[in-house]
Amino acid sequence: MEVRQIEDRWEARGGERLVGTAHMWDRPDGKRFAWFNPIESEPIAALCDAIGATRPVYTVSDIHETGLQRRLAAAGFVGDRYEHDWTLPVTTAADWNDAALAGFEVGPPERFGMDAVRRFNDEVCADSPGMRGWVSSAEFWAEEHSGDAYDPAVYPVAWDPAAERFAGMVRIWMNESGPRLGLVAAARPYRGRGVAGALLGAAFRVLRERGHTKVATECDAANLASKGLLEKAGGTIVGGTIQLVRHP
Repeated sequence: MEVRQIEDRWEARGGERLVGTAHMWDRPDGKRFAWFNPIESEPIAALCDAIGATRPVYTVSDIHETGLQRRLAAAGFVGDRYEHDWTLPVTTAADWNDAALAGFEVGPPERFGMDAVRRFNDEVCADSPGMRGWVSSAEFWAEEHSGDAYDPAVYPVAWDPAAERFAGMVRIWMNESGPRLGLVAAARPYRGRGVAGALLGAAFRVLRERGHTKVATECDAANLASKGLLEKAGGTIVGGTIQLVRHP
C-alpha cells in the first residue's frame, strides 16, 4: 500500500485504487490529530505509519460509532479519554447573580488586549484535563477570533485589579447551529468562589435577551468541577465522544 501527501491530505492507495484518506491537525497542545475516510483498519494503520512515524496520532469517535471504534482498535488505537456532550438551558444560569464579580473588571477580550487574553486562555487550558501543554500562537488565536462565530458580547473576561491578573473567562461561539460554550474557567486562586458561574450567568443573560433557549457544550468526564457547574446550570448529557491514541 502506497501512502503519500497530496496538498492538505494524505492518501493511501492500493495500486490505482484510493483506499483511504486522512486530514491532520497539530493542535496547540502538541497533539497530532487525524480524521480518516474511508474507514478501514488496514489503510488507517498505513496512514498512521506515515503521519505518526515518530509521534502518537490521536482521533475521536462518537460513542455510538461502535463499528468505527472496532476498526480503529484493529489499526492499533486505544481509548485515551472520554468527553460528554451537554445541552444547557439558558434560563437557569441567566438568573444567577454576579456578586462573585464584585471588585473585578469584566469586559470583552478587546478591553484587556487580545494577546494578554490569549496567554490567560493558554494558562487555563493547560490546566484542564486533555489539554495539558496548550500554547496557542498569535496567528492561531487571530484566525479563531476573526470569524462570524466570535462575539465579544458573550465572551466575558474578569480582571482582578488588586492582584493585577485575570480571574476567569467564559467563551461562547455563536455558530450557525446555535450557541456553543467553548470555555468556562477560573484561574486557580479564584476557584470555588463563584467566579466562573457568575461569568457564565453574565453571558447567558445576553443569550436570553436575544431569544436563545439552549447552549451546547462538552466536558471531559474526569473534570468533576466543570461537571458540577454544568449540572448546577441545569445541563443534560446528550451524548459523548471517545478520544483514541495510536502510539508509533
